[in-house]
Amino acid sequence: MRTGTTVAWSVGVVAVIAAIGVAAVMISSVAWDATTSGAAESTPSPTPSASPPLDEEAAMMAELGDGYQYLGHGTSIPKNALPGCPESGYIFLGSDDGAPPHAEHLGVDLVDLGPRDYALGTVGFDDQGRIATYTVAPGDVETVIGERFCIYNGMALGMLNGYKGGDAIQPGDVITLNADLVTDWVSPYPEG
Repeated sequence: MRTGTTVAWSVGVVAVIAAIGVAAVMISSVAWDATTSGAAESTPSPTPSASPPLDEEAAMMAELGDGYQYLGHGTSIPKNALPGCPESGYIFLGSDDGAPPHAEHLGVDLVDLGPRDYALGTVGFDDQGRIATYTVAPGDVETVIGERFCIYNGMALGMLNGYKGGDAIQPGDVITLNADLVTDWVSPYPEG
């Protein structure tokens, strides 16, 4: 029977120790809350300052990395994407923040890398001697014309010039290469 009494006494001691421990934790928690709330009232802790939001260009470049160049209007393109072009231009066709749609040349000025298969047409220049237009030769293809003039998205030349999808440029057509010269651009695909 002595063993039973010892076990009962041990269980009782453990219960008392546990109760004291819980009470001690509760008391120290209440005391800690009182000291920290008093400290918070007398000396407010500094609020961490939020870092300023990244602008559009910085945010995009941080995500994409050094292998891209930012051109504006939320557009980035790979650096050295077109063979022979140290940098590329881009035809922007769209609108920002509800403004009317417009055409714009983004990036570096147009450069003529010279005639090539599928881009054998002739170049027209504006009053300042900058590349402005292109007369389509037989067999010319928009994307290759774009490559010839370091336009990353040469496929947009048709839309810039009012061609709808499926309507191909034709030999003898004079198309505008510099999107900045198209001041009255209207999408060939009206909304609605």
